[in-house]
Amino acid sequence: MIEALHAMANSKNTTIKTFEFKLRVNKVFVEVCERELEHSRQIYNAALAERISCYRITGASLGYKEQSRHLTEARTLPEVKSHLRAIQQDAIERLDEAFQGFFRRLRNGEKPGFPRFKGKDRYRTFSQQYEKERACPIKGDKLTVPGVGTCRVRLSRPIEGQCKQLRITRRVDGWYALIVCEIPKPAPAPPTGQTVGVDVGISSFATLSNGEEIENPRYLKNTLDNLKRQQRRLSRKKRGSNRRAKQRIKVAGAHLKVARCRKDFHNKVSRDLVRRFDAITVEDLNIRGMLKQHHLAQAISDVAWGSFFTMTKSKAENAGRTFERVDPRYTSQICSNCGHRQEMPLAIRVYECGKCGFVIGRDHNSAITIDRAGQARIKARGERRRSRKREHVGRTQLKPQRGDN
Repeated sequence: MIEALHAMANSKNTTIKTFEFKLRVNKVFVEVCERELEHSRQIYNAALAERISCYRITGASLGYKEQSRHLTEARTLPEVKSHLRAIQQDAIERLDEAFQGFFRRLRNGEKPGFPRFKGKDRYRTFSQQYEKERACPIKGDKLTVPGVGTCRVRLSRPIEGQCKQLRITRRVDGWYALIVCEIPKPAPAPPTGQTVGVDVGISSFATLSNGEEIENPRYLKNTLDNLKRQQRRLSRKKRGSNRRAKQRIKVAGAHLKVARCRKDFHNKVSRDLVRRFDAITVEDLNIRGMLKQHHLAQAISDVAWGSFFTMTKSKAENAGRTFERVDPRYTSQICSNCGHRQEMPLAIRVYECGKCGFVIGRDHNSAITIDRAGQARIKARGERRRSRKREHVGRTQLKPQRGDN
């Protein structure tokens, strides 16, 4: 659903922005939210069971439109009609997105991951679309959720644009409202005349082509002892007991804190890069393949390069900057001074060129090479664009005008 909203916004002069607020819930609101969440989960599982049985019997798969029509027919039942149609529709849309991802991974030769039935602990969000005619669900410090009720909200920042979707999600530390809005695209940031290549790593989070190093905070590693301790306590608790339920919340809270610290760090670094540089170039890494290296998998997961790249790209596009990915092959082997290429085992952290004698840090040398490769790609793309424009102008001039003999 969010991808569809982004595609729709990109076709206009707008963009999509999500505002997240923690809710100050009351007992009645939580009870209704739990009921709607459970009903949405049942709709999701029923739609998945229908797709599986239909394929086994007929050999054909059901689509989103057919299941939406079946939902309309099922709303003649009182237990189905008593819930909001928009929330039920969202469950079917989420299942359809799961199947689209499944078929896409099959086409790409990846591990497919067939959509699974959702247990109570694996379905935490329900949402509904908002039409243009409907007002913003937040007025003052009060949130109105159609079909659920009202509650107070911690307004940490003002809402902008037109509300397109309202999502209510349950996390280990409470309930949250995520309001997806369509806002006008911000004005491009003023040019700085600077470009940068970013070489990500583990010993340091990133090394820039200007020589700066960004320290790796190692959030997971620094809290690993506490996480292991909490996990051991959980494993000793009896299944189904209240003590196990309480300990499970503690484990989930510890993981949530690590994820939030990492996200905050990525936000700060990506915002700083977009503010300072007109063009940002990174390596197009095969992170999934790199995670197969057992001795580095945990450290690679901790730095979360993929999340950082996605965040930087989004911020760069909104600021009118250029975000480029280049082939990572040989970037650490090519001398940034003379272009000579030589073998560089991973254990060697200083690049000493065997041809010109240039000495530089391995990561710094790689970042400079990445920056130059990105500039070359940007320049080549601009030349192709200008060439196509000249060809189009030439064809237009050669076209006979009305009234010519």
